[in-house]
Amino acid sequence: MSAATGPELVIARHGHAHCNTTHTLAGPSCTGLTDAGRAQAQALAARLRREGGVTQIHASTTRRARETAALIADVLGIPVHEQHQLRVPDPGGAEGQPWKLARATYPIDPENPVRPLAPGGETWTRYLARAVDALAALLDGPPDGRILVVGHSETATAAFTLFLGTHSLGQMKITLDYAGVTRWQPVTEYPGVTVTAPRWALTAHNDTHHLSVGPARPD
Repeated sequence: MSAATGPELVIARHGHAHCNTTHTLAGPSCTGLTDAGRAQAQALAARLRREGGVTQIHASTTRRARETAALIADVLGIPVHEQHQLRVPDPGGAEGQPWKLARATYPIDPENPVRPLAPGGETWTRYLARAVDALAALLDGPPDGRILVVGHSETATAAFTLFLGTHSLGQMKITLDYAGVTRWQPVTEYPGVTVTAPRWALTAHNDTHHLSVGPARPD
């Protein structure tokens, strides 16, 4: 089995955002990128331009991801397609709260570990279902160049969930630094090998060699 030389799925995390500085839960209330985050997005854009091949840009509708995608799109000259299903998990009543306060106010319930963080929020299972569906839809059909998805660390987790075929990753924790890149390539099977569905190879994870500015990773 070998990796095909054709199209890739490239997942990039947004650049450093104000809510990352304040350690705040921010879905709709996100106030966007810091100066460092914009510099990270521009460094990522320069790398993608050097490498070439990006034909599609899709982005989470959460502001920090949209701003990152817009900076990349300006450099590559490609429009951004916003994907609401790729937004961060909805925090519900914890929206806008510091993470520490939200955890103290809404502690984990051992009797119901998959419940939303806060009332009105979204369960992790529901988040994964919609994010996985969104990624699968992008890959449905003839591949066309490199498909860039600008999202969140959760987006990378959704990709692992999609390709592993399970919503439970056990003890695995998927991390993705600010403006970090994860790449998946379709697999070319050996002659005579039959598979039930096309397979994808992970060719890079959390690649940040293009970065030299700003906070590298979350606390």
